[in-house]
Amino acid sequence: MKNILFLFLALTTAINAQQNQDSNSNNSVKLTGTIIDANTQNPLEFATLIIQDINNPQYISGGISNKNGKFSINDLPKGEYNIKIEYISYKTYHLKNLKLQKSKNIGSIKLELDVEELNEVELIAEKTTVELRLDKKIYNVGKDLTLNGGSASDVLNNIPSVSVDPEGSISLRGNNNVKILINGKPSTLSGISPEALKQMPVSTIQKVEVITNPSSKYSSSGTAGILNIILRKSKKSGFNGSITTTIKDPEYYKVGLALGLKKKLFNIFSNITYTDRERPGYSLFYNDFFDTNNTNIGFENEYRSLDRNYKNITVNAGIELLLNKTSSITNSVAYTKASGLNYTGIDLNNFNAVSNTTINRNRNTEEDSDEENIRYSLNYKRKFNLKGHILSADYQFSRSYELEDRAINEVILDNNNIGLFEKAITDDHQISQLAQIDYTLPFGKNYSSKLEIGYRGVFDDYKIDYTEGSIVNSQFFKNNTYSNNLVYRQDVNAGYLQFAQGFNKLTASLGIRVEHTDVSVLLTNLNTKDAKSYINWFPSMFLSYEFTNTEKISLNYSKRIKRPTAGNLNPFPNRVSKTNLFYGNPNLDPMFTNSFEFNYLNKWDKITFNGALFYSKTEDVIHNVLIETGETIVITNNNNTISTPVIAKTKRNIAEEDRFGLDATFTYVPIKKWRFSLNLFMYKQNLTGKYAYADTNNQMVNVNFNANQFRWTTSFSAKLPLPYDVNFQTNYYYIGADNNSQTKTNALDRLDFAFSKTILKNKASISIGVTDIFNAYRRYSTTNLDSSTSYNELQSDQRNLRATLTYKFN
Repeated sequence: MKNILFLFLALTTAINAQQNQDSNSNNSVKLTGTIIDANTQNPLEFATLIIQDINNPQYISGGISNKNGKFSINDLPKGEYNIKIEYISYKTYHLKNLKLQKSKNIGSIKLELDVEELNEVELIAEKTTVELRLDKKIYNVGKDLTLNGGSASDVLNNIPSVSVDPEGSISLRGNNNVKILINGKPSTLSGISPEALKQMPVSTIQKVEVITNPSSKYSSSGTAGILNIILRKSKKSGFNGSITTTIKDPEYYKVGLALGLKKKLFNIFSNITYTDRERPGYSLFYNDFFDTNNTNIGFENEYRSLDRNYKNITVNAGIELLLNKTSSITNSVAYTKASGLNYTGIDLNNFNAVSNTTINRNRNTEEDSDEENIRYSLNYKRKFNLKGHILSADYQFSRSYELEDRAINEVILDNNNIGLFEKAITDDHQISQLAQIDYTLPFGKNYSSKLEIGYRGVFDDYKIDYTEGSIVNSQFFKNNTYSNNLVYRQDVNAGYLQFAQGFNKLTASLGIRVEHTDVSVLLTNLNTKDAKSYINWFPSMFLSYEFTNTEKISLNYSKRIKRPTAGNLNPFPNRVSKTNLFYGNPNLDPMFTNSFEFNYLNKWDKITFNGALFYSKTEDVIHNVLIETGETIVITNNNNTISTPVIAKTKRNIAEEDRFGLDATFTYVPIKKWRFSLNLFMYKQNLTGKYAYADTNNQMVNVNFNANQFRWTTSFSAKLPLPYDVNFQTNYYYIGADNNSQTKTNALDRLDFAFSKTILKNKASISIGVTDIFNAYRRYSTTNLDSSTSYNELQSDQRNLRATLTYKFN
């Protein structure tokens, strides 16, 4: 790391030393002019200029006119441009094929009033729903009413092809191996806990980039792709901000304050959010047990009530320093402090083969948790005079810890003298560092060629200390069999090279990425250490053709990897339930995916269509599997004795998978303020594999694990105005059934709606909404094993009614 920091500082110093020399380059020109009213000849202040390079449509620049109607665009690369000038209630002015080989004053531009718009002047600050780029789709959060007062999880659930299940797990196109980034970088929010995304307020999110087939420039992690959450930064000059408060039922309170100060040489941005929420829910298991002759030998019903309370405060602050016209340094700090008090009450009822009650128990868990995360980020960016010629360097340090203290009390109901009091403490610590350098160089005729080269190093250290034992007469006795300490380290060093070439309307890109991974897993209690080191190559290819500004197609390919996480490698079980366990597998290998995709985007007058055909092949698929361990839990009460088999969930490399499908989104805007959107996603999955394990009797058990299914998901959104300037929006989600050889999960759906109205002369807005109107967002599944059948229900979040008030100033 010292060498990396030295390289970063040396490179920054060298670039700044050549600053003056580069600024004298004659590759750029200046465009000036004046914008006036065609009738009154008065200057028009804040008119907007949009400048697009004809030979490179992805390059867009622009500016606004000052109080005298004048504008000046400096450091504009030589070339040929289309210019568009817009002003509220005036007709748009177009200037096409303007050749700029030297600085030019285009004189006075006269804008004419748009008579049809004079009866009602209205500003709709809602961006395009989707933008299709060469290697990603960009979804602007905009003004979706159902998101007001929500979280990052709500934003992701609102994006076509992305779904968030009742447990908070995120999947893209039906695949939950998704890499989540914050501003393009790994974060303590990324992949550690779905709860972290639930605590991230929607007001801090500007847009989400959906990268289903990432190029070699991006990290290779995540076989399903990447979801990159871009946070807001103030772009307004001077001091500005907003305050947002949200109240929900069930009990939920959130208040957020965002402040920004932008001056000529610096930009300060900050936000602080406090949340206090209750999350009631439930889960249940109905289990039937069989002997070797498939004869029923008993039943066990397990009902869990989930009462969770979270208190969370998050602070983000940063400053961007403009060193000169082309260079900037940004420093930012994010801090999160959270605490939780969760109560899980488990009612266990056992029955014999003829359904007569044998033993009833309560197993209650009270969990007190504390969590703290801090992240520091440093970014240096240098824009050279040549368009798209950029150097950026990043360093990020994050530290987090989480302490969970669980007290478990189990009592046989009809014999209070028989009970068990256990305690389990989990102490997690993580330190993660990132160092990254990216360099982009355009060259060739009209700069239609582009070379990108870069390095990224990610260094993760985890320490998971788990202590379990019993409390007898107020004294704690440690259970060394189940207590453990895991030390995990993963270093990934990567370099990439990518070349892109434009041929008028055709753009092609080829890339290669190489990653060297070192992983070590140390179990201190067992004194065992597993270490792996491997090098992988990840090619990518992209082709894009633009028929018109509104019609595009693209074809792409990439190779991806999914590495096991620290939790998935930890072999010690979580024992909240004695008979339904989860533990990791230290022998997991990474899984690899080759992905192909064809995209088509077309925008007609009022309809936008965005569709994709895709195919992926994955080897060494990591999948959740269920194991009948052969172990039993024996409990005796009076004349009744029960013997309940232990079922464990773990992860294995078990299969190969083929997926091919269609992802299509239709958006219809019949008139201003009306919008209807429909997404349909469907795929055919062929999963073939098997696994074997030895039970406690050293008997080998072989299991075939296949999933051949057709699955589909759809979502519909409608937004329209109501009388009295009230806006209305409703969203409907449907997630199709999911089946494999062990578990069949039913389809589930959800309906949301919201109303919004601006008040106080448009300085504030109030929104009222309902999430999951029919309280139906629950998972229902059935699992069939050789010696048992289990029916499961889960509801992690209940229907909620919310009200949000937002006030903006300056």
